Amino acid sequence: MVNRSAEDAFTRGLDALTHGRGREALALFEAAIEIEKRCGATRPQARYLSFYGLCLAIEKKQLSEGIRFCQEALNLEFFNPDLCCNLGRLLFRSGRRKEAFEVLLKGYSLQPSHQGIFEELARMGMRRRPVLGFLSRNNPINVVLGKMTRAGAGDAAR
Repeated sequence: MVNRSAEDAFTRGLDALTHGRGREALALFEAAIEIEKRCGATRPQARYLSFYGLCLAIEKKQLSEGIRFCQEALNLEFFNPDLCCNLGRLLFRSGRRKEAFEVLLKGYSLQPSHQGIFEELARMGMRRRPVLGFLSRNNPINVVLGKMTRAGAGDAAR
């Protein structure tokens, strides 16, 4: 059952986040979680946890803690593309590109029209093919050749 006060705090938090007021959003998401706890909920709603984790990582620079909240939320509601988007965004920020891509792809499969997931995937960009396709991407020869071709492409663009 949805607690009206917690839901109101969450909705106001989403509005604050949308309008660039991250600190306010963080406080409102935290309030939603606390209201649910005080009203006897065994655990807060997954979306409250996820958006709290997102704001915690962005506003307070607590990336690992934010990821933990987002992962916990996604474990509770694995079918929610918003939660995939939040976790993917933080994983990408932390340099865990492959994990971020997998989570975002999962969210995309749940809702291909999700604007946030689309934007995050676009932000990640596409990797180019290895220079020598018969060698692995991590092969030292491919790594060196890739750096050389990327440096050459940068010189040509100038």
